[in-house]
Amino acid sequence: MSIEAPSAEVLERAAAASSLLVATDFDGVLAPFDSDPMRVAPLPGTMDTLRALAALPHVHVAVVSGRDLETLRTLTGLGDDEAIVLIGSHGAESSSAAVREAMEAAAVTPDDERTLAELRSDIEALVRQSHPGAGIEYKSAAVVVHVRGLPREVGDAAIADARRVALDHAGVKVLKGKSVLELSVSHADKGSAVTALGRHVGAAARVYLGDDVTDEDAFMRMTRPEDVTIKVGTGSTAARYRLDDEPAVAELLTELCRLASAAHVAG
Repeated sequence: MSIEAPSAEVLERAAAASSLLVATDFDGVLAPFDSDPMRVAPLPGTMDTLRALAALPHVHVAVVSGRDLETLRTLTGLGDDEAIVLIGSHGAESSSAAVREAMEAAAVTPDDERTLAELRSDIEALVRQSHPGAGIEYKSAAVVVHVRGLPREVGDAAIADARRVALDHAGVKVLKGKSVLELSVSHADKGSAVTALGRHVGAAARVYLGDDVTDEDAFMRMTRPEDVTIKVGTGSTAARYRLDDEPAVAELLTELCRLASAAHVAG
């Protein structure tokens, strides 16, 4: 059974909630993918829409990503003093003290750091010796192999070999994304971080948009009738609704902002 975009009625109910949390993934949701992961940018106007939502007294906004916090801040263009919460490294980092406190149990230990150093060295050797066309991204708790732009069989081989490297290191979490394989020592996940933020702000309704397997943790946790979970793109999902692409996300956020603004005036 196919799932469709949220209806106007669904958005209206969310917008009228006494306290609304709007949380969204970054890559593939706000920003189209690029072969260079540091060259991606949000669609024009999208961040302004999120700022407008965050300025409403009953709305709280978060951008959630596997990117580390510093990189996420750079790519979104958000300043330290802005109302939008940033959640990076799949929940292991955040600009919100409340989220950081809630996620302390998932913090990286000294043993994890040693494992990560060994993992990085092994991945560097793998790419240098066997897959020079692949890219490597370093995060505070992970190393990521990027194969976007490579021929499919070349990329698949690099991903398979990187996965085998991960098996040599106990406690490494393997996250397969779109043309990427992330090898992480973090015990955090997006769902835990977003629900922690929702509790902190007392969200009566939560909207979450994501496109990748790492967003499924959030989709599976947000099962209240008031929750609006949206998968962006194709693929199986636990989300209730689906949007085709990033422009559709921009349109939905604009409409949600309009509805939330009207609800605030009416209230």
